[in-house]
Amino acid sequence: MSVKDLLIVEIAEGVAGPCCGLQFADLGARVIKIEPPAGDRTREWGPPVAEDDAAIFIHLNRGKESITLDLTQDDGRARLDAILAAADAVLAQNDPAEENLPDWSEVARRHPHLVVCEIDDLGPVGPHGGLPGSELTVQAMSGFTRYVGEAGGPPCRVGFEIAGMATAMHAYQAVAAGILSRNRTGEGQYVRVSALNSLLSMKTILLAVQTGGMDFWSGFHLNGPHWPADTGWHTKDGQVTFDFRHEQREEWVAFCERIGQGHLPNDPEYKDWRSTIYLGDRRFTHGEPYRKWFAQQTCADASALINELGGISVKFHDYGEMLAHPQVEHLDTLIDVPDEVEAGRRQIGFPFRYAGEPRRKEYGRAPRLGEHTAAVLEEFCNAKAGRSEATGTGRNR
Repeated sequence: MSVKDLLIVEIAEGVAGPCCGLQFADLGARVIKIEPPAGDRTREWGPPVAEDDAAIFIHLNRGKESITLDLTQDDGRARLDAILAAADAVLAQNDPAEENLPDWSEVARRHPHLVVCEIDDLGPVGPHGGLPGSELTVQAMSGFTRYVGEAGGPPCRVGFEIAGMATAMHAYQAVAAGILSRNRTGEGQYVRVSALNSLLSMKTILLAVQTGGMDFWSGFHLNGPHWPADTGWHTKDGQVTFDFRHEQREEWVAFCERIGQGHLPNDPEYKDWRSTIYLGDRRFTHGEPYRKWFAQQTCADASALINELGGISVKFHDYGEMLAHPQVEHLDTLIDVPDEVEAGRRQIGFPFRYAGEPRRKEYGRAPRLGEHTAAVLEEFCNAKAGRSEATGTGRNR
């Protein structure tokens, strides 16, 4: 069985579940998105781009089919059951405040072939079990808010949906593993993925140091909560990064000579030279000789010299610069959605390809609300009812 043979049912709003479903859709699986009558709430997260749908919705839901069902009602759940009887997996991410929704563990028992992945924010049990969370809630509880802002200052939210995206990746892994197991044993799986657990699992290298009982974390990649935030070096037209690896002292020496600071390598204060350019907080106390030179350069000229000498320097890009950069072009990251409205036709695609196969470049647009309801219900519900009346049995894989 290949990914293109899979039928994935997505009953999820927001970021995590739809992003998980997007990965299956991009790989060629059929993804049927079941929305409440009012639609996925992300359709309204921002100014409309395609008809009444916001950019976040059309990017997270390309290539899917949309049907509307009221799963709080018996007839909606019956229609869902008919679709699940033919599906390989279901992604379920419900708002805990909603009532009378399906019990997904019971759904898994009723459809033993099915891989059921239930996504929540904080987990199903415990003092916060089952409570509705948010991106901020999960970042705060996981401690991710300690890695941005000023050292010793107030915690800050990472300005990206890192919890939602991390949960999507873990949910995709869980479903893929469940399908592999099902193909080997013939039995489906019921698995839960929480956003809190997903973020905690991403902190392995930071949490590992605490096993030693240290009050103050130290060591490469572990000082983030204590050092000032990493920022760029200011030039005439923006900021750039500045680094030579620890074995590149001679390259750093050559850089110092080129910028008129050839005395620095002999200064005892610069024996730990890397901490003055990149690692640690000494770049703030010992960075003035470099800072004066950067202030007189453009980003392009500063990066060109550092890279010429074997270091690494890139500009801090805005979105337009990033999308136009030739490195992004070589990565072949962008895809085309030709039947989407003009504003949504260029999107970010999957970050890998299979060796020996051409990269898929054109994708179907995101569905309009309920666009496929009639066709899908005819395929899975009406056709099944007809077969049941004729044979006395329904279809269940």
